[in-house]
Amino acid sequence: MQSQTDVARLEELGYELWRAPVVEELDGWRLRFAHGLTGRANAVWPNADLGTLPLDEKIARAERFYRDRDFPPRFQLTDAARPAGLAAALDARGYQPRGEPVAVEIAEALPRAVAHDEVEVDERLDNALLELFLDARRFSNRDVARTLLTGSPGRITFARIGDVAIGRGVALDGWLGVTSMWTAPAARRRGCARAILDTLLAWAGRLGCERALLQVESTNRGARALYEQVGFRPSHEYRYVLAPE
Repeated sequence: MQSQTDVARLEELGYELWRAPVVEELDGWRLRFAHGLTGRANAVWPNADLGTLPLDEKIARAERFYRDRDFPPRFQLTDAARPAGLAAALDARGYQPRGEPVAVEIAEALPRAVAHDEVEVDERLDNALLELFLDARRFSNRDVARTLLTGSPGRITFARIGDVAIGRGVALDGWLGVTSMWTAPAARRRGCARAILDTLLAWAGRLGCERALLQVESTNRGARALYEQVGFRPSHEYRYVLAPE
């Protein structure tokens, strides 16, 4: 079981691996907006608290940030959320869970892997991979997607198998962050995801990364089984809560 300090550290890393195009600081919180592209990039990151604002006022300001952008207020909650009474305060305001919980999984030692010849790797985001990402997310704003995919600090690489599978890796502070894993339905159960993951792990190993982190829906048994085979283990979960209409 991870301590709150460990969860907070991993959530800070997760924030860096998936930076929203628009971020506004609010008394330790980060209000993120990406025009609806992904949950994380359009939710409050509430894992720090400077304590300069009353909690009700702070929540109200966060809500105004999203409503000014015609978007429903949403919080990404873990055991590290701050201040301690945040979850209860949101519940009292009528916030409801939205979507499945997400598991944060880590490999404390970077799994050893060999790159696969069929996987194309490029530290530039080419248009072909961008289009696959947009199709998978059913999103059309290319500029927002490009900014999100390329906006993390550290080194970023993109892996692709033709038009059937993609993945993204970020090497930062000795960690590999794996995001954007997707395989076309017709190509699943053929080893594509494993080939992408192995190739990203091999890339990170060459850069000296020592550990790895990824996030996956808790109910996605197929993906979680793959990650367990490679060496990932659950750390903690987060969930989204959405403001009432």
